[in-house]
Amino acid sequence: MKTLSLAASLLLGSLAAALPAISAEPPQAKAELIAGTGLVHSKYASPFGYRAETTLPALAPFNTPSLAKRSEPFVRSKRDNRDEPFEIVFFARTRPVRIRIAARHDGLSPLDKWEETLKLLHKAFDRDGDGRLDKREAELIYTKNEVKTMFQGGVGYRAQSGGTMPTLEALDRDTDGSVSFEEFAYYYDELTGELARAKEAPNYAQTQDLLTPEIFARLDANDDQRLSEEELKAAEKLLIALDGDEDECVSALEITSNPVKNKIPVLNTGGAGMGMMERPGTKLASTSTGIQSFHGPLPGSVVQNLVKRYDNDGDFELSRIEIGFPKELFDKLDADTDGQLDAKELDAWRTGSPDLSVEVNTAVKAAKCTAKLVIEPKGDVTAKQTTPDRVIVSVQGQTLDIGASANIAQQPNQLADLFPAGKDVLLEKDLVGPQFQLLRVLFEPADFDGDGKLTRAEFNKYFELQQMVTRNALGLIHQTRVPNLFALLDSNNDGKLSVKELRSAYERLIPLEPTGGRLVTRALLQPSAIIRLGHWIYGSYDPNLLQQQNPNMGYGAQPAVPTVGPIWFRKMDRNADGDVSKTEFVGPKDSFDAIDGNKDGLITLEEAEAFDKTLRR
Repeated sequence: MKTLSLAASLLLGSLAAALPAISAEPPQAKAELIAGTGLVHSKYASPFGYRAETTLPALAPFNTPSLAKRSEPFVRSKRDNRDEPFEIVFFARTRPVRIRIAARHDGLSPLDKWEETLKLLHKAFDRDGDGRLDKREAELIYTKNEVKTMFQGGVGYRAQSGGTMPTLEALDRDTDGSVSFEEFAYYYDELTGELARAKEAPNYAQTQDLLTPEIFARLDANDDQRLSEEELKAAEKLLIALDGDEDECVSALEITSNPVKNKIPVLNTGGAGMGMMERPGTKLASTSTGIQSFHGPLPGSVVQNLVKRYDNDGDFELSRIEIGFPKELFDKLDADTDGQLDAKELDAWRTGSPDLSVEVNTAVKAAKCTAKLVIEPKGDVTAKQTTPDRVIVSVQGQTLDIGASANIAQQPNQLADLFPAGKDVLLEKDLVGPQFQLLRVLFEPADFDGDGKLTRAEFNKYFELQQMVTRNALGLIHQTRVPNLFALLDSNNDGKLSVKELRSAYERLIPLEPTGGRLVTRALLQPSAIIRLGHWIYGSYDPNLLQQQNPNMGYGAQPAVPTVGPIWFRKMDRNADGDVSKTEFVGPKDSFDAIDGNKDGLITLEEAEAFDKTLRR
């Protein structure tokens, strides 16, 4: 048997430690409690009943009282919340913005997608294909605890179940001796609240940003708190001088280790890691931002949060200057026309129409993820669809990036190594020894044709069904971030600023300037936020959410090994910045000049490949 995966090893270790040894042949099962053990036998003398016994101490007996006989087939109550949206409040610096997000999963609402999944599960557990589950089939379905584990990205197996196992008596609501799809789905109805939830993504970059004020101060030659094209064009000259290890790149450590004397202003730390600059004796307006998100209507506590964030004079009411609403909206809310919005008037904003609405669809393939505007904003709030899967909302220089993540659950079968190498079929007699403890538990549920043989294909199918269940747990995941000037310039995200990156500083920064002018101002560094719809657990690992979470930020970064280009180019590019400088080039000067087509002092990958092509002619 080949080496087990970490997950499989942990599971086997815990099972082997907790469970008694098992003989090769199962004992005859009985419909009674085993005295003194707390174990329960199924009335069926089946392999599954025996294996459940080995892993499920203290289960309740399979003798759930029968339900009253119904004359009509059981039908679940209709649900009217299939399209319940997410409600978002974006607390921007100048005003709050209400956003409604309709979540879609492969084009369906979360509840409709779950209904589709349940139909596939019911069909899979219906071993004889008669459209209903008999007593044996009903006992093999996933328990609710197993499904909860799958929603969290784990593997469901009966040792996790606890409590009462599924039985025909418990599932058969109309007592006709079988379990219809309606009865099967009703068993899982209490889990629908876990299909779509909102949460904040972890942010690992909350340390104080010393890089932004240091870089800004070095480049701001005339100290006017703005960076002109001329000043940014001088970035190479000003920053490359800090290259202490002579790798022709500037790291974060090299910048912060050489601060500008008497030029670093006091940091405004209104928000974690703000990195804004403040002159002594002045005070910047609050630049903190935040998001509150809910699956369903906004609660009344949102009004309290509005007052807490925007009430500057402490009178528990918000003037138009404080709340920042356009005049038309403010006048509409100001019912008593006193120029102030009290709690009742603010509540009308909470329960009224949103500023904009977006429909976001997640899918397994990123190409099928979409985000589209349903209700467009007005006035000082704008929204633009930049790509099929992203909508950018802007309000006075601050942005909210709304989009979809690919709904990728864990790998298809993280316990694949449990199945012995070199075997495609397992019999019960093959499962001798503690290393097969989990396989004994899974044997009958995964034996889809019920022939007493577990094939590798059946084993994989069992976990493919679990992956299908896992993907139903959606999360609307949000994160607040503050742009870091070092990160904005570091285009290849290698933790260093190369000569080429410094030369292109103006071209990289000016398109991001929210004022639309020709100078880079502090408005570029306003806090922003990002929202992604994806899997509840794995959506947090979306690269868009992780890109600001690099705790290294260039401190002690190790150069990567170049992987593209002619071998001589890769060997000479010692700092792995994607170019070969005159210092790195080991040939004669005239050779360098011949290869450096644009005469910028750097041999690019394209120039190196063009030179190699001429040699092969």
